[in-house]
Amino acid sequence: MNDSILQPEGKDKWASAKGTAEKDIRGRSMGEDLEAKLESARGATRDGLSKARDSTESLCRDTRSATKRKVDEVRYAAETKKEEAKAGWFSWLGWGRSKVDEGKGKTEAEADLVKRVHKRSLMRRRV
Repeated sequence: MNDSILQPEGKDKWASAKGTAEKDIRGRSMGEDLEAKLESARGATRDGLSKARDSTESLCRDTRSATKRKVDEVRYAAETKKEEAKAGWFSWLGWGRSKVDEGKGKTEAEADLVKRVHKRSLMRRRV
């Protein structure tokens, strides 16, 4: 309706009726409507922030878990290599010790042989 053809008294009534009708149509005033929209936006922002926080915490937990698992794997591999190195070293020591014992046995056998030969030669000289 064209407001310019109404008299001042009619304009007031018309504005009041129009405001009441708008309120009745939407069930609430524009201020209430804006507040509802604002509250809806706040809720959506809160929800988005909550989801982002949960996602970040989840990623952090996953990363921490994966890192711990990798550290454990590396630690296990290092321990395995250490034990292999020890076994190899002890094997070499054992081989070296056996060679020393073998050489010692040969030396003692040679020494015994030399002593016997020397004894025989001394006995022959006496005879």
